[in-house]
Amino acid sequence: MSDHYEHKQVGTLMIVVLCLGAAVSGTAAFMNPTAGRWLGLAIAFGCVALAWLFSSLTVIVDGNEVQWFFGPGAWKYRMARADIANVSIVRNSVLTGFGIRVRAGFRLYHVSGLDAVELHLKNGEIRRIGTDDASSLAAALRGE
Repeated sequence: MSDHYEHKQVGTLMIVVLCLGAAVSGTAAFMNPTAGRWLGLAIAFGCVALAWLFSSLTVIVDGNEVQWFFGPGAWKYRMARADIANVSIVRNSVLTGFGIRVRAGFRLYHVSGLDAVELHLKNGEIRRIGTDDASSLAAALRGE
């Protein structure tokens, strides 16, 4: 049994799509001599900021808790491992999306790929944490 698990998944698709959006918006802004230029620049800046904030998802499991955060750690989540009733490996639909999502029956924290570990909490809530290392994360959460 390992005392510590830590894994960082890079959100390559999110970075590429958001940076492309920034490039298109920025190019359109510089080609537009009207007041709309500032809107294009604001959109480009917003895309770059989102790419930075959601560039990765880091999951840490230690003896007492699990925590996860996006990119530089702007949003950190943590819960006691004692609050977890069951752990399973699931596959998300492409339509589920990326980032932080509230879907029917669960909350999703996800940056890339379709695999996730589903945490069934003792209070009845469900959390899905996206990962490209689902079997190791599930084993760490189970204490294996």
